[in-house]
Order: sequence, then C-alpha cells, then structure tokens
Amino acid sequence: MLGFVRRNRILLTSGALLCFSLFLLSASARAPARRDPVARFILDALRPLQVQLTSVRLGVRDAWEGYVDLIGTKRENARLRERIAELDQQVIGLAEIEKTNERLAELLEFRSVLDGKVVTARVIARDPLPWFRTFTVDRGERDGVRRGMAVLSPQGVVGQIAEVSHSAARVLLLTDRNSGIDAVIQRSRARGIVQGALQEGCSMEYLRPGEDVVVGDRVMTSGLDGIFPKGIVVGEVQSLLFRHRGLLRAAIVQPSTPLDRIEEVLIVDATAQLKESAP
Repeated sequence: MLGFVRRNRILLTSGALLCFSLFLLSASARAPARRDPVARFILDALRPLQVQLTSVRLGVRDAWEGYVDLIGTKRENARLRERIAELDQQVIGLAEIEKTNERLAELLEFRSVLDGKVVTARVIARDPLPWFRTFTVDRGERDGVRRGMAVLSPQGVVGQIAEVSHSAARVLLLTDRNSGIDAVIQRSRARGIVQGALQEGCSMEYLRPGEDVVVGDRVMTSGLDGIFPKGIVVGEVQSLLFRHRGLLRAAIVQPSTPLDRIEEVLIVDATAQLKESAP
C-alpha cells in the first residue's frame, strides 16, 4: 500500500487538491456574500491546470471530429469515383451503340437497293494466320447460306462463302490469293480478273496493253462470273504494271471495303441484282 502511494503521490496529491478546491468553490457558491481568501488563492493556482485541461479536451474533440470528417470524405470520394467509372462505362456503351446503329442503318440502306435473296451476318472471328485472308460469320446452312454466295458491304465487295456449317460460314476475302472476281473498269469498260495479292490489296489481271486504264479508275463487278451481282464496287486503281514481258497489263487495286475493320456483311445469292433505281 505504501509503495502504491509513493509511486502515485503526485497524482493523488493533485486529485486531493482538486477535490478540495471543488469543495471550497461549492461552499463559496452557497455563501457568495463572504470572501474566502483561501478559495481565491486555490482558484488562481488551479487556473493554469484548468486551461491546460480545457485545451487538451478541445484538441481531442477537434482531432476526433477531423478524423470522423476525414473518414466521411474518403468514403464520399470512393463513392464518387465509383459513380464516375459507372458513367464512363455508360458513355462508352452509348458511343458503341451509336456506332453500331450507324453501321446497321447503312447496311439496311444498301439492302434496300438489292433484289433477290439477301442474308445479314455478323463477323464473329478472323483467321490469325497471315497467309489465309478469311473471317467467320454467324450465319450458316440453317439460314440459307451456301458455298459460293457473294459477300458484300455498303462500301463494296468483301469476298465469297468458302465453307459452310449448320450455323456459321467462312468468308474468303477478295484479297486472298485463291479469290477471283470478273470485273470491269467503270469508265472505259476494260475487263479483267481481280485476284488477291501477296501483299495487302489485290490486282486486276489479264488487261491487254492497249486497254484504257488510268490511276484512279473505279473497278466494278461485271456480273459474268455467276457469283457477284453486276455493278458492285470492287476498288480503285492505284498503279499500273506489265506482266509476261509486256504482253499483258495489270492494275494494282485498293479494295473499297475496309476488310480489317468490317463487322457486318450481306450474303447475296447469285440471282440477286441491283435495282434499276440504285445509284
């Protein structure tokens, strides 16, 4: 017991003085007319301690309120960040929907100028191998798709159906080496065969040296191959060159359709043709 008193004598002494001062203040409050010099002395002596205690209490209160406010601010910031991310995703989704609607509207407009059997399809896969230029669409035999049907876009020729399953089909692009399209120069009606090239693009082969073909000429389908309707844009002549020691002429053709970015196509039967009113 004495050891406890020795260790805590300062705390016990302070507590005893504080209790004594409170007792004197209470007594003086009950008899305000009397002046107690001892009480005044104790009051003055305890004033610095009370000021320190008040400062500590206010500091603790301010720190706690600041901590609570900080926690609330962090939670609000996290909620706002989540809301901003949700709005960003909504904006991205709306932009994608708008782009899709634009493409589908263009596809529908092109569909309206074609007579015959036409199937709308979506590109679902692309061949990863560089020497095969093909992609897969989500339409097959159950939708009336058959091998050899033409594949078109609003910009022009895409290719033709090479393989068909029950629910999907593989499209051979016009830039593939195995592709061949009977075509004419729109301006001069010079005729040739558009084939895929080793590099990106394709070439119009078997043009006679004297044929009237210049850079910038538009290449169109002739309709004579029994696959593609007549009058569909194939591409534009980029340059001219000679083959077989100058006996035949060829034209490098840039396809009109962006084959690496196309997402929807029309699959057309061989009997389909452009309407008379189509441009």
